[in-house]
Amino acid sequence: MTEEIEIPFQPGDNIEILDGSFKGEKGTIIAVYNNSSAIELTTKETNGKPRKTVISHKHYKLTT
Repeated sequence: MTEEIEIPFQPGDNIEILDGSFKGEKGTIIAVYNNSSAIELTTKETNGKPRKTVISHKHYKLTT
């Protein structure tokens, strides 16, 4: 039997990072995995591309 885990986060949700080297930064979820999410941060790299990271669900919160 396989059980589906319900994750309360969806791509497009806005978040704020609570822990780690990106603490305090805001971003948008671009993909959701079992234990983590891929995040596109609001800050840009020096070449103008958006910064991206993968972070555990327990290290961010949803914002409005």
